[in-house]
Amino acid sequence: MLEKRTDSPDQNVEEIFRTYGNMLYRIAFVMMKNVFDAEDVVQDTLIKYMEQRERGKSFETEEHRKAWLIRVDSNLCKNRLRFYKNHPKISVEQLSRYYEKEEDTLLMDSLLLLPFKYREVLLLHYVEGYQGREIAGMLGLSESAVRKRLERGREKLRGLLQETG
Repeated sequence: MLEKRTDSPDQNVEEIFRTYGNMLYRIAFVMMKNVFDAEDVVQDTLIKYMEQRERGKSFETEEHRKAWLIRVDSNLCKNRLRFYKNHPKISVEQLSRYYEKEEDTLLMDSLLLLPFKYREVLLLHYVEGYQGREIAGMLGLSESAVRKRLERGREKLRGLLQETG
């Protein structure tokens, strides 16, 4: 007699979406700068996760699973951006709906103006709370490259914030 499996792949994906969906969406939204691409990237990330599960991929810890999801999400954003010569900008009104605090609006708007490589590490460090070593592992960079991107990104962000007053 066959036993019914309680941990079906679909059920696990739903749990992953409930647990990490908002984080993956925020990362994709900041990288892609529009709602539709961000939603597509999150969906593609979950599809890749399902494919990995079908291949028997297991994760050592929940942090390993989270890091894998972030890396896939970020890489899918990079892949999409390579194909977009002119991707659309979104309005401040539309963007402000996704901020948790109103005072974040100026900072996040300035962050969106930074080049992708700085925006990516600043987001992971300051918004998601990862340390340089963890970011390096997720993005496949050296720790010194992450530190340098954080330093340069902060400088560029500071300059943008000073320009806007």
